[in-house]
Amino acid sequence: MKKRNRYKKNAYKFHRYVLSRKRNDSKDIVGKIECKLRRRFGLYKRLLNEDKLEELTHLRLTEERRKALKDLYSYDSKAFCELRIELTTDENNRMSNLCPNCLLEIAGTLDHIIPQTPFPEYSTNPYNLIPCCSTCNSKKNDDWIKNGKRSIIDFYIDDIPDIQFLYAYPKLVKGYLDITYEIHFPLGYDITLKDRLKNHFGKLELLKRYRENSDDKINELAHDIKAAEKYGLNDDNIKGMIKMKANEMQHKHGINYWVPILNIACVDDENVYNYLKGR
Repeated sequence: MKKRNRYKKNAYKFHRYVLSRKRNDSKDIVGKIECKLRRRFGLYKRLLNEDKLEELTHLRLTEERRKALKDLYSYDSKAFCELRIELTTDENNRMSNLCPNCLLEIAGTLDHIIPQTPFPEYSTNPYNLIPCCSTCNSKKNDDWIKNGKRSIIDFYIDDIPDIQFLYAYPKLVKGYLDITYEIHFPLGYDITLKDRLKNHFGKLELLKRYRENSDDKINELAHDIKAAEKYGLNDDNIKGMIKMKANEMQHKHGINYWVPILNIACVDDENVYNYLKGR
């Protein structure tokens, strides 16, 4: 889990581009409140830079205008497909399609960080859109403030330190490998960020989903171990190779990426490692 680079161009111009491509009543309805929307986009950017998005207030809108604003967003449209590509392309011009929320599935859609329902005016704001998988998108809800503070992770704002808090615990149970995951924050970890991360993991059921997806990764790990053996590598070299590959994954996706955490835990446990060698 790492902070993501946000949209680098003018957000309001992107909105105007989306609006210009519409050919229905929504275009005319939204066009009548463009002055208000321009100010709201400026407000969003200022509060985003100051990490004060919870200070956003609701824009008074008729039901017709609320619907028209929400109708501007269509993931399948050219504008939003182009936006997803831009947001998933890294500084080396390579695609990074994993959902930043879970690092489990492909980010095949865009998620509104500040929910659409209470804030339809930000339906087309690229600062408020982040690549997301359909599973995470379906599990999120409109609850984003708790006790007057933002309670959700915003990967454009939150700088998650490279300090491990996610742990995998592999163990052999009646001849089968069982994996559990737990979160343990070290002393001194930022309280606000810790609460947001706990909420994030709980709402998206990440520990459960990691466990459910572990078998495929275990099979890949066992295959890598056997392949390395065939090339004549000893156990120390095999473990070193796996850890080096794990470090590369963590460099790309953050130290709390669940796959390398699982792999390292498995090779560090001698019983589990021998089990994987014998599969």
